[in-house]
Amino acid sequence: MFTLGLGDQYVSLKWLNMKNNSWDPTKRNRNIGTEKSGYSQNNKFVIPDRWQDSKIFWESIVDPVIAQIRINKHEMTMFIEPTLKGYVHAVTPEDIVKILNLVELEHLKEIELIVLRQPKKKEEILKPVWGRLVYYADLGRYSGSAIYLEAVQMNYIIKWGNKINAYERKELNSLEADGHTIKKIKKGYDIYTNPETVRNTQLFRTIPHEIGHAVDYLKNVLEPSIEADTEAEYEYITNAYRSKSSLDREEYAHRYAREFFSKWSTQGSLPFKRIYNEKKLKEMGADPEWFNFNIL
Repeated sequence: MFTLGLGDQYVSLKWLNMKNNSWDPTKRNRNIGTEKSGYSQNNKFVIPDRWQDSKIFWESIVDPVIAQIRINKHEMTMFIEPTLKGYVHAVTPEDIVKILNLVELEHLKEIELIVLRQPKKKEEILKPVWGRLVYYADLGRYSGSAIYLEAVQMNYIIKWGNKINAYERKELNSLEADGHTIKKIKKGYDIYTNPETVRNTQLFRTIPHEIGHAVDYLKNVLEPSIEADTEAEYEYITNAYRSKSSLDREEYAHRYAREFFSKWSTQGSLPFKRIYNEKKLKEMGADPEWFNFNIL
């Protein structure tokens, strides 16, 4: 299995040492991270949950390339799903490694998987998602908390309606700052994307944003769960977290992402140019065409 990353030998960071190994609070509630628990309710690009063979749709990954990436002393597993014709992964594995190496190691404890996923066309009936944090994903031999980034159609036009709230207005401004062209039309807004602007959104905003969600969950659920002696106590902790409004949770993640980008842009580390290395991709077993911006 190909290993991509920096650092010395792998040091296990399985920090949640529960008193009873049969009770793992991170795996108790399959609704965590879904609409039932308020996941991404403010995300204008939400796709309804679907279940098949006891799996959520995002757990169905077809013929992925699987590689280990090492961030300092923390090892994660990366899944790369082949793209369909006309789609591309906007962010490369080396892009991801480089930005994750800027994240505090403590904040990566919760993240075990990185998934570059090809969305199904029928999942895009409404609008695509840039990415998502899944608090527990079951991917066969591999499972755990995961950050997903979705492959995107080349030069796709996203359509928003006229009725947008204050939060969505801010997001529209952020998309424009990422480089997307926003055009006001009679029925709403057309957002003209290209792989470069999608990369800006996914790499410099989506990844830090989802890490912000993971840090929020780490500090307010997982760490307090260490002191829980019973499932009832654990449920109380998780219910208290879930009772927070989705806007509060989103604002926490937005603030984390803003502060992360501000810190590293001030130091000159962000943004950075795309790292597209055909040789490295082939060594991983990935097809460089999945990441090729010139496929059309």
